[in-house]
Amino acid sequence: MKTLKKINDGFIKVSEYAACVLSAVVCAMIVWWAVKRYLFASEFYGAEELILALAFWMYFIGAYIATYEDSHINADLFTGMLKTDKGKNIAKIVRLCISLLAFALLTWLAWDFLAFDISMHKITVMYRFPQAWIHAVLPLSFVLSCIYTVAHIVQTVIALAEGGKSEAAQQPEALEQATDKGGNVK
Repeated sequence: MKTLKKINDGFIKVSEYAACVLSAVVCAMIVWWAVKRYLFASEFYGAEELILALAFWMYFIGAYIATYEDSHINADLFTGMLKTDKGKNIAKIVRLCISLLAFALLTWLAWDFLAFDISMHKITVMYRFPQAWIHAVLPLSFVLSCIYTVAHIVQTVIALAEGGKSEAAQQPEALEQATDKGGNVK
């Protein structure tokens, strides 16, 4: 199990670096595109195609990293009102199960979408590379999101069974410690 954790930690670290590099490249391409257009009155043909492809990969790499960290944006108003750790853990399990259902559906749709791209030999307009290369990140992202969500469910169920605090139960306490009674940051 430790070997699997080391492999996953390495994979996440490489993914974080890849997302960072993709972000920098996309920003540089947008700046270069603007400079060429407005300063040199020339065009960077196909820029939209390249930027879109790289941004697509960057976004979906970031999506499975956020799922791994359990840091997706969510409206956590209900959990904050719960007083007991047990209630907070149950609410987290419900939220994670709903997320798992959504990720499972999206995984199925992503595989279907990728299979369609492959079967139809879809290519990009300008550079004529297969769109399957761009869309291959979709099933990867959603499969990993399913795996990480199941791992979070298992961790929360174990915390619930042991009566301990999960991360969901600890987050409101950290917020209370960092703010005064008026909700202002200390």
